[in-house]
Amino acid sequence: MADTNFLAGQSSMWVQRNGPNTAPDYLGCHGIGDVTEPFGDITQLYCPDPAKTGAYIVKNSFTGEPGAITFTIETDMRKTADYLEAIGKCPVPIFVHKTTCGRRDVFTNFDRTFVFRKCKVTQRTIGNFASRTPGNENESTQTFDISAEELLRIFNLEPARLAITETEDITGIAICGEDRCAGDCGAGQSVGDAIYVGAKALTGSAANTADVMASLNGGAFTATASDPFAGGEDIQGIVCFRIGRDSTRVLVARGTTDAGNPAEIAYSDDGGATWTNVNVGSVNGEFVSNSHALFALDRYHIWLGTSGGRIYFSADAGVSWTLQENAAISATAITGISFYDPLRGFCVFTGGAIGLTVDGTSWGANTISGATTATDIHAISAYDVWVSGANGMWFSKDGGDTWTQRNAYAIGAFDFSNEVFGIAVGSAVNGKIYMTINGGYDWQEIEAIANAGLLDVVIVDESLAYIAGKVSAATGFIAKLVPQA
Repeated sequence: MADTNFLAGQSSMWVQRNGPNTAPDYLGCHGIGDVTEPFGDITQLYCPDPAKTGAYIVKNSFTGEPGAITFTIETDMRKTADYLEAIGKCPVPIFVHKTTCGRRDVFTNFDRTFVFRKCKVTQRTIGNFASRTPGNENESTQTFDISAEELLRIFNLEPARLAITETEDITGIAICGEDRCAGDCGAGQSVGDAIYVGAKALTGSAANTADVMASLNGGAFTATASDPFAGGEDIQGIVCFRIGRDSTRVLVARGTTDAGNPAEIAYSDDGGATWTNVNVGSVNGEFVSNSHALFALDRYHIWLGTSGGRIYFSADAGVSWTLQENAAISATAITGISFYDPLRGFCVFTGGAIGLTVDGTSWGANTISGATTATDIHAISAYDVWVSGANGMWFSKDGGDTWTQRNAYAIGAFDFSNEVFGIAVGSAVNGKIYMTINGGYDWQEIEAIANAGLLDVVIVDESLAYIAGKVSAATGFIAKLVPQA
């Protein structure tokens, strides 16, 4: 398809009056003019120029706080109330799809879309409200001044498989880079400049150790200089976090039982050149059975769930661990842990039972989510929680007290970057990839790619994500999602 420019009329507009993950309403006869997206003014700091009288040099500068995104929606006035008249005090998403083909009133039909997060109506104006002359046939209008917190520029995504020499399943992904400009702190970086993945050990070979593979500065994936565990032991769970200004710790969990030892993690501060191994707990034979059962907010807040239903916590970057939940909720495997903040977190067991903590320390049983053979959990907020399993995706809007099934897709993993944008990947052979831009109410299928089942997905931003999965065509599977060409 030719890369032609869009016209103003090639658009459709939508609003979720009741917030993300609710039915979107089509705004048919509505228009938007200019959108202002302020990033903050630059303030310069000066010193006299020693070489020129009356001249100054810029010694430094800083960027002020960004302002709200603002725009105005105009529409006609009718006998029935407009959807925008029903917006209350709570922020809502507003969508502007750019569409060249197909029906405008199909929400998932767009070539690219612009999502305004957390919109509020700041002013309403009625135009041509009443006339005192009989010949005035101008239509009455309404305008709504909108302020939004953020504008997401979203494209339809497509997968591109990456070359990797690993011959076993890729079980998990950790994104370890950070956004910073070149300057006093060093060279410029982006979030996706440092990626680590964990793999399984070679099947049937106790002498073969599971690899950690790294891609640095956008380069190819290569195995780290040493491996974290003994031969025949899988990696299930990989996270990373800063432990110094320029130093990153990569931490992995053992995904295979060791009858004579408890659960185990290993960490490296030198990019995998050396590893330090640490036993977790004292129950021999336990291990981490799912990569999503290891979760780190930062170096001070790390949780690990075991095959026996226990939860351990580390406040010192993985050096030591304390038992928080002693399999009282369930003695089955924990398949996912997710925290919204250091206090509020959730876990899911393989049968779909949900555990909850509101202080980051003590755990209690919540409810059964409904997901069978649960695979992952994600807390978008303290109340907005999702769970995936072999029988589909389930969500809760009340902190896990009640659950609603959204679809019946067999999902191996999913991720949300905020309350509206998420990606889910299928666990079956040729597992499908799905994207949502409205908080999970609609999941649209992304272009297919051959695979043997997908195990993890991590969103970098709304234009880049990475997917890992089982061996396909003789190598472990890793791909990235990028905007369609």
